[in-house]
Amino acid sequence: MAEERGGDYDTVTKVLRHSIRDQEDEMHATLSSTDPTAKALPRRHAVVVGGGMAGMLAARVLADHFEQVTLLERDHLPETPSHRKGLPQARHVHVLLERGRMVLEWLLPGLTTDLLAAGALLLDNSGDLATLTPFGWGLRFHSGLQLLACSRDLIDWGVRRRVAARPNVRLRQEVAAAGLVAASDGQAVAGVRLRPRHGGTAGHDGEEELAADLVAVASGRDARLPNWLAALGYATPPETVVNAFLGYATRLYRPPRSFRADWKGLHIQAAPPDHPRGGVVIPVEGGRWLVTLTGGDGDYPPTDEAGFLDGARTLRIPDLYEAITDAEPLGPIVGYRATENRLRHYERVRRWPEGLVALGDAVCALNPVYGQGMTTAALGAEVLDRCLRRSRAPQGIRPGTGRKFQRELARTIAAPWLLATGTDYRFRRTEGPPRRRSTRMMHRYVDALTRLATRNTGVRRRLMEVLHLLRPPAALFGPSILGPMAWAWLTGGAAE
Repeated sequence: MAEERGGDYDTVTKVLRHSIRDQEDEMHATLSSTDPTAKALPRRHAVVVGGGMAGMLAARVLADHFEQVTLLERDHLPETPSHRKGLPQARHVHVLLERGRMVLEWLLPGLTTDLLAAGALLLDNSGDLATLTPFGWGLRFHSGLQLLACSRDLIDWGVRRRVAARPNVRLRQEVAAAGLVAASDGQAVAGVRLRPRHGGTAGHDGEEELAADLVAVASGRDARLPNWLAALGYATPPETVVNAFLGYATRLYRPPRSFRADWKGLHIQAAPPDHPRGGVVIPVEGGRWLVTLTGGDGDYPPTDEAGFLDGARTLRIPDLYEAITDAEPLGPIVGYRATENRLRHYERVRRWPEGLVALGDAVCALNPVYGQGMTTAALGAEVLDRCLRRSRAPQGIRPGTGRKFQRELARTIAAPWLLATGTDYRFRRTEGPPRRRSTRMMHRYVDALTRLATRNTGVRRRLMEVLHLLRPPAALFGPSILGPMAWAWLTGGAAE
């Protein structure tokens, strides 16, 4: 029996190692070589399309490499931490993972201190956050891995005010990007076509052109960049979509004065396929709770009063329901259902115009339930800075920088993409590329790992490090994991 279990374990790990490598290879197919006749890009003016997290961080990076940066945003950007129409998902629970917080602090030193002063909290991922996994409660201990807990409005405001304070960054609000402007040789992007909502220097057709040496498109999951490229004669990128039909319902609460618990935040994970519902309570500024219910397989949480409470009551455990029963509602219940994972493979197109990069949700939009979006945006900004530093030339930016960036970005987002889509494939109704045998084996391995993480502190810590994007998924196959996993597999128990 032990030999059979050991052989099965070896087969699983070998298949999963090869699966990770094969899927990462698909994520960053090699691009064609740089046009030897292309000229270096000047470093005068960069334009960023989109004022969300990815756009703001791109503007911050570009400010170190260009004389002037102009950021374009359709919305009016509030001067206080308040909601804006262009971020419909902002009303729901957001956490900034440790890797993302580290990158933001590097780009915007002092940001964490500012946010904490405004009421944000740092939660220890294991000590302060109680997590019910599909196999029981995650171990509670001081992990040192922190989640920045606050409203999305607050963190966007904190990032925006620091980026806007850069002397060479200009924010243009209430203006819509309508397309790209091609250079005279047709091989590069020379600017952006705009449709200002109010005033401006628009011509008779209602548009104006804004010249740029580099255009960064970070306009979200609904970005029109594929259409803009087609209009210039370039191929549109292939797309991969994985949709678990997951929805949110969220409400703000004032905690009851008499409430007592051993947690600051509570996370009841869904356990698909049999239990597609989950819920989370996160403390945010102002001494409030942000409470989000989730449901996959089209089992969307209701947004009416009775339905929301019933949804909380029917979770796998009653803790969340009991927490909010006597809490004071502070606003309406809001829903959200645009949660499909969407990856545009810009790294695979054969021709790419000079002077253009795409990043953020415009490239890779993940299911928000896994809390990776802001951190992935931060990682994209980090890649952009690294590529621009490597490509500096006396005359400007070396040719081919945009294509190299898309390739390196694809490598970077491979890990969060695999983590998000691998989990979404657990739901019965998930639509996407056919499930591989390796996906089923990966689920078996992760199930065993998660079960062991309810009893083994080292395994729990390493799993959280991967989920915080501090380590690649391959770290789950390192010696510190394989030893306890092998022993548990052989004995049918768990190593402490």
